[in-house]
Amino acid sequence: MPSLADGAAVESALIAQLPGDAALHALMPDGVFIDLAPSGRTRFVIVSLEIHHDNYQFRSAAFEEATYLVKAVERSTSPSNANDAAARIHELLEDVALTIDGYTHMVTERLERVVYTDVDPENQDTRWQHRGGRYAVWVSPP
Repeated sequence: MPSLADGAAVESALIAQLPGDAALHALMPDGVFIDLAPSGRTRFVIVSLEIHHDNYQFRSAAFEEATYLVKAVERSTSPSNANDAAARIHELLEDVALTIDGYTHMVTERLERVVYTDVDPENQDTRWQHRGGRYAVWVSPP
């Protein structure tokens, strides 16, 4: 079977949509990271690949589907800023065309919202707000 292009290009295109946006940067100024943020950051966006499927038809590469967790994370007792950042992330990703090396972008859509709060293990009075969604990105080889 012919191979599909490098899936990392999908991740790169998805991430490229986020850090250049002034409104999102104002809400989450510490940056956009894959999987983990560096130590000391308190307002940031995390992008993580959760699941990926290659789909073939007639012994040929047809399309790929990748689901990413994209969330705003903030150390705060209030979720309001993280909620605003999640809404901005949604505007930047939902059904917005992506330019992806080696692929034709089909669609990006949110599958579900993600909303939860963690207690900081080092300080039980500190809360981490997590707000965002799981986004499916469908692409096909050109």
